[in-house]
Amino acid sequence: MICENPVAQQPSSPKWVTAVASSLKIFVGVLFVFSALAKLISVEAFEMYVFSFGLFPLVLCQYISRLVLIFELLLGVALISHRHHRFTVLMTLLFLLVFIVFLAYAHLSGRTDSCHCFGELLPFDPVQSIVKNAVLIALLLFVFKYASVDWAPRWWLVLIVYLGMVAVALAYMFLKVHVLYFQALIALMAMLLVGLFASFRFYDRWYVSLALIAVPFITVLSLSPPDSWLFSGDQEHFNSTLFASELVSPSPENDDDADLLAEVGLDEGKHVVAFLSPTCSACMLTAEKLSTIALRNGFDTSRVCYVFPKIKHEEFYRLFVENSHAADLRQYHITSRVFIRLVEGSFPKVVLVEDGAVKAVYGYNSLSERSVSQFMSTSSE
Repeated sequence: MICENPVAQQPSSPKWVTAVASSLKIFVGVLFVFSALAKLISVEAFEMYVFSFGLFPLVLCQYISRLVLIFELLLGVALISHRHHRFTVLMTLLFLLVFIVFLAYAHLSGRTDSCHCFGELLPFDPVQSIVKNAVLIALLLFVFKYASVDWAPRWWLVLIVYLGMVAVALAYMFLKVHVLYFQALIALMAMLLVGLFASFRFYDRWYVSLALIAVPFITVLSLSPPDSWLFSGDQEHFNSTLFASELVSPSPENDDDADLLAEVGLDEGKHVVAFLSPTCSACMLTAEKLSTIALRNGFDTSRVCYVFPKIKHEEFYRLFVENSHAADLRQYHITSRVFIRLVEGSFPKVVLVEDGAVKAVYGYNSLSERSVSQFMSTSSE
């Protein structure tokens, strides 16, 4: 008597269930790709969000933020092209679980600002993002159980999926934000090419897997390299002569109700002075970066200050601190004409001052945690 394999006799899932599971897998892959693209166009904000927790150095946060994008693209393309089905789904589940733990930590820390899951295009607070990840986990568990391991989408279906993503992205850019994000479009076309490559008959070859892994790395790091790769040095344009003059003899251009740098106390000791505009998005990121550096390294915050141009609507100063999620450090409001002459027409600028003398000047990208911490930690001669 021949014993039949009981596993072989188990009825297979209905075709419609398998089709739904496979469609959901593609849907989750599309969400992952869109999530990565949304972060890519505002990667500095996502980078600052990671850094704002004070858990890692700034340079490491630059790499962590980009690695998240890379893994989202890699998992998204693998899900859409049905590459390594079980392994990909399990890695995606692990990825989501890790972020649930991180988001729970953010919520317990009292954070209610956007976690940048979809960049700045679609704000989610930590609780909302935890719910979203829980729903995706439920969908992926369904996919893991019912999607066919042997099925893979034909190249023309993959092409339709990616062209649909391009159409949605262009519609959003034209109709909603009225800006063309070329970084996102280039990254999406790169994923289209590697997705098609992974859907042809030779998809199981080693070089296809290599391309699937390498292209997201190359795409993200070439379109948005870490600031430490491109920006260094401390010689941003700044009118040091006028600054020294303002500390001794204020210009007659100063308004009667404006603050005077001569009365701030910058002529003694070491100070970090950020020249910012209250309506500038790069200035908000700079304020968040600088305040996180100061708090993470235990600076005397009385020696770190913001200098703004004097404007009529003072409500913008309060909104600046709220929207930048920066520490509410000392603020000074100087005459706009003097402000523009000091920064020589471009901002933000972060100036390291020792006994009234300018020692270094940084922009947002070149601002280095190591340089500022070394400056503040060394004793004045």
